[in-house]
Amino acid sequence: MKIKLHLAAAALIMLPVFCFAQDKLSLEDYIKQVEQNNPDVRSCDLAIDAMANKVLELDMVYSPLLNAALNYDNDRSGANFNSALQYDKMEAESWNVNLSKKLESGSTLTAGYTNTSAEFNLLFPTSIFGQTYSAFSGYQMQAFIKLDQSLLRDFNSGLTRNGIEKNKSLVLAGEYAQLFRKQQILLKARSAYWNLSLTRDIVDFRKISLDRAERVQKWNEKRYGLDLVEKSDYLQSKAAYKSRQLNLQMSTEDDTNAAKDFNQARGRSASSVPEELVRISDIMTIYDAIKDITYTGARADVLAARAQQDSAEFAKKETYYRSLPELTLSGTASVNGIALNYTDTWNQLNSMDKPAYMIGLNFTVPLDYKTLRKVKYGYDTDYRSAGESLQNTELSAKNDWDQLVRNWHDVKTRIELARQIRDDQNDRVNEMQHMFEKGRTTTFELLNAQNDLDDSTLTLYRLIFEEIVTYAQSELYNTKPIK
Repeated sequence: MKIKLHLAAAALIMLPVFCFAQDKLSLEDYIKQVEQNNPDVRSCDLAIDAMANKVLELDMVYSPLLNAALNYDNDRSGANFNSALQYDKMEAESWNVNLSKKLESGSTLTAGYTNTSAEFNLLFPTSIFGQTYSAFSGYQMQAFIKLDQSLLRDFNSGLTRNGIEKNKSLVLAGEYAQLFRKQQILLKARSAYWNLSLTRDIVDFRKISLDRAERVQKWNEKRYGLDLVEKSDYLQSKAAYKSRQLNLQMSTEDDTNAAKDFNQARGRSASSVPEELVRISDIMTIYDAIKDITYTGARADVLAARAQQDSAEFAKKETYYRSLPELTLSGTASVNGIALNYTDTWNQLNSMDKPAYMIGLNFTVPLDYKTLRKVKYGYDTDYRSAGESLQNTELSAKNDWDQLVRNWHDVKTRIELARQIRDDQNDRVNEMQHMFEKGRTTTFELLNAQNDLDDSTLTLYRLIFEEIVTYAQSELYNTKPIK
């Protein structure tokens, strides 16, 4: 039943938009202008879009990498103590290419190929492969597969994955913060729209009130000229007319200020708004069908605090893995070819006559445990701090929501009373007007009745404005998690 009421209320809320779409600037169209032209809103959108794309870089640690290198060596340094081959000059070209990828298991798999060719001028004839050479060319080729596996720190990507999730959560917290900032700006823009609508209604009502006071003033002026009323009645009606002129002037100034805020929200600098708006007086009963406000999500600042806590938790886990000793298993399998001509070298490689295998372990252990304990304590403290911040944000959001619910019910109660008072005061003014024209009441009593009608009508307008703003504030609690 509650859902049906909310759907019916939503339909009613949209009704004025459709009714006045041809002639009036609807709230939805105004908000679109704000989103397109407000620098702060555009800044939030750009920041959110930037973070959503930049964070993709974090997962690129698991993307395949292509590595290639080319080297040329011209060595004329002559014989040296490090070489078993006594040469006068050597020219060598080498190139290698390999493809590597990090796996979720914490392994890094590399497959590659290397090729080296060299020309040697020897100092002394040398026997190589049963033949004597003073100069020769040599070729060497290798195709290999290599696997590096972390057995402690990054086993199953413990270190890498927590580091990635730490930064992702931190970026997510930034996105929610920007989203909350944008929502606040749009909420202020909605208030600016309805505030301008309210000031226009007040100006119109002040004009009506001024017309009523003018009729009374002219009536008394005419009767005073005929010596039918006391001068005090004439002066009183004249002062009431001036007072309503003052009220109209003040309302017009409020309307100008509201127009400035309205235009500023949509990125303009002007003190007037040429468009017609949906008036508060046109939608005074729109929210009557909504008895209770509800939420289906959470407030964006709460989601930001949760993401911040998640980031601190991942940072704590990352530090744990980083402080562990590291034991790395490495293994390489290759096929090789080496000969004095290219064809023999290639045939050796192709026939896998010269296989090679290597397996090894590498162990690293940090020794400064005293500092590591302090570092781990720091990250643990940061996590607990984020938890306290989240708890405070959730408490603040809950208290704000509870107050919002109370405000919603209170304002609806006040609106109902204000409507009854306005209707009674309106009937009273109509009755007093008839009595005044028949000479059965005084100017003082008629003006008092008109003042009471003015006050009750403006109070009702302001309460409707409060109701609209309260409902808009409740929509902050419908933020959905960013995927």
